[in-house]
Amino acid sequence: MIKIMLVEDHELSRKGIHYGLKAFEHFDIVAEAENGKEAIKLFQETKPDVVLMDIGLPFTDGISATQTIKTENPDVRIIMLTSYNEKDKIFNSFKSGADAYCMKNIQVDKLAQIIDLIFDGGIWIDPNIAKLVIEAISLLDQNKESNQQSSASDYEFMLTAREKEILKLIAKGMNNKEISENLVISIHTVKNHVKSVIHKLAVTDRTQAAILAIQKGLI
Repeated sequence: MIKIMLVEDHELSRKGIHYGLKAFEHFDIVAEAENGKEAIKLFQETKPDVVLMDIGLPFTDGISATQTIKTENPDVRIIMLTSYNEKDKIFNSFKSGADAYCMKNIQVDKLAQIIDLIFDGGIWIDPNIAKLVIEAISLLDQNKESNQQSSASDYEFMLTAREKEILKLIAKGMNNKEISENLVISIHTVKNHVKSVIHKLAVTDRTQAAILAIQKGLI
């Protein structure tokens, strides 16, 4: 059984999501919150496995609530379910620890699949805004020192210096040819490094690798 908390300030939308998910017997809606402040309080009381979080919430917005909940409970899985598709909202959502970003027009069957995926440790991004994720990541300060000390996350994933360098270029939206030209190495070498990065991060594609890089502070 997957315990779920819904965080949505519009009652009609919240009730509609609740009704749709009730059709899945392995879901248990344990709490509903109307704002971020209430979400933080109810989370501590109910300890859900997955949180469906809107962004535009009163009192405490969804991104801030996500960061607070994730900081104190890193194992919880949080899905941003929102109508916002701005780059800064997407970037800050993943930076705050969100595990998925879904638009509210998603079909309930697909949402159920994403909940299962996220619960099992996956990362998901609405394919309609995947390009915006890469563009949002490019907002990172490009003037960071390339020789800065490795973080704990580097050791967690056992990334080599070259793999971390390539991960940064992936996050900038570069394809293999562009990475090859930038680093003056063969495309074959780039492909091997990209494959290794995706394997070490336990993700399925370049976009997910970039998202995880934000979450773990790898770039």
